[in-house]
Amino acid sequence: MSKTLVLIFMMCSSFVFAQSINFDQLGKEKWLRYNGGISANGIYYDGTANRQPFTYYLNGNLNFNVAGVYNIPLSFSYSNQEFDFPNPFKFNRFSFHPSYKWITGHFGDVAMTFSPYTLAGHQFTGAGLELNPEGKFKISAMYGRLLRPTEYNPEEPQAQTAYQRMGYGLKTSYEFEFAQFGAIIFRAKDDINSLTNPIPIETGVQPKENTVVSLESDFKLFDKARLHLEYAISGITEDTRQATTRPTAGMLSFLLDENITTNYYNAINANLTYPAGNGTLGVGYERIDPEYKTLGAYFFNNDLENITVNASQTLFNGKLNVAANAGLQQDNLDKSKNTQLQRIVSAFNVGLNASEKVSMNASYSNFQSYTNIRDQFDYINQVGQLDNVDTLNYRQISQNANFGLNVATKKTEAKQHNASINLVYQTSDNQQEGETIDGGKSSFYNAAIAHTWGFMPHQLKIALAGNVSYNTTGGIDDNMILGPTLSVGKQFFDKRLRTNLSSSYNTSFTNGNQDNSVFNIRFNSGYTWFKKHNFNFSALYLTRNSSTSTGNDVTLSLGYTYTFDNFRLDLKWNKSERIKKERNYVSFRYRNVTYSGSIAEVNTQLSDVFNSEQFRFIPEKEKEALILDLTIVKKETKSGKYKEKALDFLSKLYDFKDFEELFNRSLFNAIRKTKAEFNQRDLNLEEDMVLAKSDLISHPLHGKDSIGLQIEELKLLPAYRKLKLHHKDRLEKLVGYRWMQQDLEKYTNVYAVKGMDGHLKRFKDKFFIKAKETLEQSGDESILTAWLEREMNIYYYKKSLQLVDPEAFILKYTYKN
Repeated sequence: MSKTLVLIFMMCSSFVFAQSINFDQLGKEKWLRYNGGISANGIYYDGTANRQPFTYYLNGNLNFNVAGVYNIPLSFSYSNQEFDFPNPFKFNRFSFHPSYKWITGHFGDVAMTFSPYTLAGHQFTGAGLELNPEGKFKISAMYGRLLRPTEYNPEEPQAQTAYQRMGYGLKTSYEFEFAQFGAIIFRAKDDINSLTNPIPIETGVQPKENTVVSLESDFKLFDKARLHLEYAISGITEDTRQATTRPTAGMLSFLLDENITTNYYNAINANLTYPAGNGTLGVGYERIDPEYKTLGAYFFNNDLENITVNASQTLFNGKLNVAANAGLQQDNLDKSKNTQLQRIVSAFNVGLNASEKVSMNASYSNFQSYTNIRDQFDYINQVGQLDNVDTLNYRQISQNANFGLNVATKKTEAKQHNASINLVYQTSDNQQEGETIDGGKSSFYNAAIAHTWGFMPHQLKIALAGNVSYNTTGGIDDNMILGPTLSVGKQFFDKRLRTNLSSSYNTSFTNGNQDNSVFNIRFNSGYTWFKKHNFNFSALYLTRNSSTSTGNDVTLSLGYTYTFDNFRLDLKWNKSERIKKERNYVSFRYRNVTYSGSIAEVNTQLSDVFNSEQFRFIPEKEKEALILDLTIVKKETKSGKYKEKALDFLSKLYDFKDFEELFNRSLFNAIRKTKAEFNQRDLNLEEDMVLAKSDLISHPLHGKDSIGLQIEELKLLPAYRKLKLHHKDRLEKLVGYRWMQQDLEKYTNVYAVKGMDGHLKRFKDKFFIKAKETLEQSGDESILTAWLEREMNIYYYKKSLQLVDPEAFILKYTYKN
């Protein structure tokens, strides 16, 4: 501990700041306000899946605002969902996030992120602090328990045994006019005395200690360009019980108790961005040593070197958006592996808003990986430097193309009809020595078409869709899945009761023979009572039929949400005297804000509101329309009509603000729902992947070269290749899902979602307007939440295919021999 204090002192001693507390808001705001909500959900299940027959979830959040200065948010979540094994993680959580101006505290079960290479979203039970004054100095700190102790239980072989792990960290930064510099230290250590039961060696569980130090900087170049640099070094002792000392002291020896199991790893990241026209140009470089890890992250990719370039541009007044990126990735940086994998990725995206009724998008990506394998027998028996120059070269080429078209066939106050079509094409080609290997080529085609009819006066919406998928595997097996979907949505009692009934049927064929069919019927409803109370109910019946088995599933869900706000204890301070009315004097209130003065003064007030920070999230296209509305207001000279137009403008402006709050709330509910399913789905995905790998390894052809197979073995080759593709698909889904889990971990409440960044912020920027249109069409917040959950999962999965190495994963639940 004393070693760390030395570095913390060194990091902080160079930075001094003074901040005077501003009490201007005292007396201008209500003394006490609070708002929040509580929700309860119960799910009944009767079917063939391995899950509990009844589960319930309780969630709540509460925020106190004192005099417009202090914010004290609270949140909690609880579930009876059981897991089949002990684990060191905590699923029922309580967190407390008080704030005062630029000071924010985090207490309870929380998560913080310093950087991807140090502390990256790992949940801990303890306390955190963030100081973000308006000055140039910023600081964050945390201390808490990262893992709780979990004893070894021989009756639960799949359980996770873990020592109690405590950690603490500090992040500081200081901004100059030309650059910003920062430093991070993170330490974590397992408590050897936290477990009493003996642990078998084969479990691989050892008490660890880790210290990570990171230095980062941002530079301004050429007035517009920005260069970001980060270097991290991680020292980790794999087994603190070892007494043998390390031969040489490492760079962080004054912060880490070293022994023979201590190793050091490095990571570096550099990114350059330059704004060009209505877009950006960028280039990036990242290098992470093999075996690099930090105990401040659940999951980490290592042994990789990435080089990326990207460009984006908006043309024709925002109607056309074009983006392109390319990258090169390779592993085996220390040349210790028998194989080296290189990946080349390129992607191109185009979005066009041709008119108010027609929009389309298209994308293409090309993914190529090269594997060079050197035969170890040849290497051992090599005599001269020029012997065995050639290696066995394998190449895999994957291509993806997408096209979407949306047309508003009718758009009136009474009727809104839309038609859409989406096409997807994917192909994969496995080559050896430049030639496609037998059965190495596969293709996938998908087409989806839909039409919706909306009858506004009747609050009725009908949708009919059809979907067909066709894929070939190795040029041998042909598979096809097709089926229709019909849904009817209706609102009653002035939109207070929302109902939706849908049904779909899908059937699959292999080589022309029907394999199985799935039929489901789903009912969803929601009722709002006095604006504060929301009830929802859903029922799903699903039946499966195949040549080998049949099954039926029934799922019932009932939920209740109560939101509360606007309770105020109003202790009024001094009232200002009214300004005497003049000829062009205007005065009106909108949302507890008074706009008063001459028309010129109110124009300034409206402009200040429009240009304020709270409305900067509005997309440029919609902002241009609002600027036009504001211009019309400012041209009005008669106070009566001016007031009417100003209120209309404010109504449109705050409509975006209202939707942003609803968007953030719905997005948080979508994240919370996804998190509630994280562990069970993560377990299912890992089990699927392990089963797929087991099938692959147990196949007679596993480990054999396809060249030189016997005739009987060649007959088994198509089935073996199908197993390889299935394992690859299961692995990518598992790794992508865990990557999404890590990125979303820090969003523990709606306030964290409000301050979103990174991938989630880019998701919001991309889907904000589409989400608004979805709500306007459905009028149902639950439908919006479900839509966001679906789109978010798809978005993160597609991102993971570009950013995450499928081979870098750790088994969390499965017993490892």
